[in-house]
Amino acid sequence: MGRKTLLLVILVVLATNILTFLGTRAMDVETPQEGVIPELDEDFQLFQEIVGILEADHLDDIDRKKLLDGAFRGMLKELDDPQASYLDPEEYENLRIQTEGTYGGVGIEVFYEDDYVTVVSPISGTPGERAGLSTGDRIIAVDGKNLVGEGLTKAINLMRGEPGTDLKIEVERPGVDGIIEFNITREKIELTTVKHQMFDHNLGYIKLTNFSTTSPQEFQKALEKLKQEGMAGLVVDLRNNPGGSLDSAILIADMLVPEGPITHVVYGENRIETHESRSKGLQMPMVVLVNKASSSASEVLAGALQDTNTATLIGTQTFGKASVQNIRGLSNEGALRFTVAQYQTPDGRTIHEKGLTPDIKVEPPYVAELAMEPISVNLVEGDEGKEVETLQKILSEFSYFAEEISGYFDLATREALKEFQRDRGISITGEMSELVVRQLHDEIENRKKEQDNKLNRALELLKNELK
Repeated sequence: MGRKTLLLVILVVLATNILTFLGTRAMDVETPQEGVIPELDEDFQLFQEIVGILEADHLDDIDRKKLLDGAFRGMLKELDDPQASYLDPEEYENLRIQTEGTYGGVGIEVFYEDDYVTVVSPISGTPGERAGLSTGDRIIAVDGKNLVGEGLTKAINLMRGEPGTDLKIEVERPGVDGIIEFNITREKIELTTVKHQMFDHNLGYIKLTNFSTTSPQEFQKALEKLKQEGMAGLVVDLRNNPGGSLDSAILIADMLVPEGPITHVVYGENRIETHESRSKGLQMPMVVLVNKASSSASEVLAGALQDTNTATLIGTQTFGKASVQNIRGLSNEGALRFTVAQYQTPDGRTIHEKGLTPDIKVEPPYVAELAMEPISVNLVEGDEGKEVETLQKILSEFSYFAEEISGYFDLATREALKEFQRDRGISITGEMSELVVRQLHDEIENRKKEQDNKLNRALELLKNELK
């Protein structure tokens, strides 16, 4: 049986790579000049010769674009650089949106299943939400162009566009006869990366989901708001933060770390560039929450706070990704990603493939561990294996499954899944789908908030420091 295996935790982020960019400059497009590397001309001629032979004489029709994409990706695999890759124009655009945090569109999260582009949920405050698009809506067409069986990329490209332009979306809604039409005006959609709140005893909390170019401004606004409310201590939550812009991590560190080094970026031939804080720092007790999915730019910030004794790290060992990439735009509107440096913490520690060790180790609750286990989106009765075992563990944790965890999808597993679907108001099939995985993830997130022992430990530590 063919399977699409997912990690539950991945569904909350939009194709986030574990990657640190060398600042916003990395997103500038630089088209290579003709004749820069003439010594490779003969090799290029050989490459062209091979493509020509295949196009002329191969049994099957040749898709040149697919062939070239494969050649580019294969070439980069030969480098001793796991972060090097070729990004086609669509991948580059998605990365740009993630890094810049904005795009023109309607503001909905979608997935592709059974030939349909289906709405996961509209983003709060966007045209999609105001128009009335809803979870489970199947998008049939955009501006009259059919999307059934056409894949996810086509739908995304049709829905994105210049803010102020109009589009018509046609959907099928479960339980509603006929096609529903929505006339929507695209707007600038901003993907926020910072959330904040105030807990009892004037303890502030800021969660960073990743480091985009807008993150420093978002973080500063959150910090000022909490200060105005009388914040006496701060928790910075970097759990499941995969990184992003190195410049953004440095700018945020400058708000928190007192004067001195933030990180040392080590280039080839041991050329070192040290980035320093020029501020007095936050000057109040701080705790940073980390886990094994805290990576890259989040480790830059966490390492700076730890080495300068500015904050206490609580959680589990971080990912250990301390290389820095550059993104070079190509003439076809794609991009080349490759490693240009590694970074060290202020004390000169190299944490690549090691990670940061927290000052206080606190394991996540069991339900959080379940979120990190693989699960298939198309499990059915009769299947068996690790993904079925994960599903049974989750359903058992949610009190839907009371049988022995066997890893075999039996009738009891099917009935438990149907009961979960019934309670969540989704199609009662007793089978898995991306929507079911998302609903399982949402329930896990709710349970994690109720059982957040790392956050509770952080708040307790800050309360004791402020006594």
